[in-house]
Amino acid sequence: MNKHISETARRRAPIQWKNYYMVFLLAALCVIFSMASPQFLTVNNWSNLLITQVTTGTMALGAISVLILGEFDVSLGYMISFCMMLGAVLSERGLPGPAVMLAMVGAGAFFGLMSGLFTVKMNISSFIATLGVGILLFGLNLAISNGEVHSSGIPKMLLTLGQGKLFKVGYCVWVLIALCLLMHFFLNHTTLGRGLYAVGGSEKVAFLAGLSTGRIRILAFVLAGAFTGLAAVFQLGQAGAANPSSGPNLLMPTYAIVFLGATAFQTGVYNVRGLALAIILLGVGSNGINLIGAPSWAEFIYNGGVLVLAIFIAQREIYRTAHGDKRRAAKSPASEASQ
Repeated sequence: MNKHISETARRRAPIQWKNYYMVFLLAALCVIFSMASPQFLTVNNWSNLLITQVTTGTMALGAISVLILGEFDVSLGYMISFCMMLGAVLSERGLPGPAVMLAMVGAGAFFGLMSGLFTVKMNISSFIATLGVGILLFGLNLAISNGEVHSSGIPKMLLTLGQGKLFKVGYCVWVLIALCLLMHFFLNHTTLGRGLYAVGGSEKVAFLAGLSTGRIRILAFVLAGAFTGLAAVFQLGQAGAANPSSGPNLLMPTYAIVFLGATAFQTGVYNVRGLALAIILLGVGSNGINLIGAPSWAEFIYNGGVLVLAIFIAQREIYRTAHGDKRRAAKSPASEASQ
């Protein structure tokens, strides 16, 4: 009986429109840009749009695990730059594509592990620990590159992965879609994934519940590093070269995706569905701005403006919901009887 009542109530529950503002914004932008430029809705344009978002999207999939814990990894920008240069240097020395890819992802995971150990075992603030790792990576990057761009000998496998297409959609986009599905499953349907949310909610309670909180926190940094290494594989394949000065500029767009994703579907919760929508939303804005010939600074204003607006709307709705619950509780029969 109670089960039937709960299922009926769930079916009749009102739609939480605050979770879908980003969907409406995306639809509005598509209409505006399609009217402003006939090229916007073409298959080729959307294919290129998605390909350009793969690098930051992959980095965001890793960064989400750290943010769930309430930590922050500022080394990711330097890390992708180092992993790209490592891959380019190894390619020049004749290593095959699979070995280069494994080295890049492995390097990312290793330095992610280093950040996690500094943060967890030495009890250093994640901001300070990852800042130190980032500076270390910047120095190593300059050391192995001699401050020069490296572009010769990039394996065809990487170039195909970064630039090739299947059904007019980039191979790297298909891989990103698969990674989003896997990360969504990991976070919501595995013990380790749910453990991340538990530790992020309250590390003390999670520890008392029997979770190995230290290992889970270290795992988050390792995941962030491994995904960043994979993002470096995509970026090297797309660009066909590694520049020692590129990479740090990708840090803020990466976190913008994750923060923006937390305002969709599950407001206030870092989730992969919202992250995927944020990847598309920021990509559509950047692409549309370029198509209409707006100045270069307009893209930065758009990215920051959308993020601020989404957070403002989400926080306003959370405030309204919380105060609405308090008013309903104050007017409940139990409260009236107690008075």
